[in-house]
Amino acid sequence: MPSRKRIPLIVALAGLAGVVTSVAGTAHAQDNLLHGPHPFRKDNQISAHVLVASGRADTMSGTKLAFDYNYKLTSGWIPLWLDLGLNAQHAACNPTPTSPCTPSTGDLFETYAGVRWMFATPFPVVPYLGAVGGLGFAFPNGASAANGFMIRAVGGANYFFFEWLGLGAQVGYSLGSFNYDSTFMGSHTYAVLDLGGGLIFQF
Repeated sequence: MPSRKRIPLIVALAGLAGVVTSVAGTAHAQDNLLHGPHPFRKDNQISAHVLVASGRADTMSGTKLAFDYNYKLTSGWIPLWLDLGLNAQHAACNPTPTSPCTPSTGDLFETYAGVRWMFATPFPVVPYLGAVGGLGFAFPNGASAANGFMIRAVGGANYFFFEWLGLGAQVGYSLGSFNYDSTFMGSHTYAVLDLGGGLIFQF
């Protein structure tokens, strides 16, 4: 199986911390902490989450980085947003001469598009629900790469300190089927539950 260049999780987290520091440094003096409902005045949102993924059937488990871009499609107190995303998941393996890496380890990628509903509350908390579909790509150790169609549902809530900056928690579930060949001996069902937290920026 061809080797693949992996970006260590710590590098990705360091990059995310750098973005947070840079954006926070541009905050203006007139920015006030939110105390009531989020006003939904901005049309764009980006988010980055660090998730713990638990694979079902023979889907690998591991750490997942989730990146989403949202564009507001409707106004009001329950706006509908376009959701475009990319998720990268890694299941680590430390092989030894007597214990090689198995197909339950490796890398997974999800690319998707769909919609997300956000709900205003009397507080700076914004719950949301989303539904997307797209393609998943698996690169298991000891087996050939595969891909397949998947659907994904997410739910969570974001607490906004300012109307442009929030912190949130998310849970998601992805389901599909991958076209593995005979080198992969497990189930072709792709099913993974993930949860974690992240940062949200609106602009």
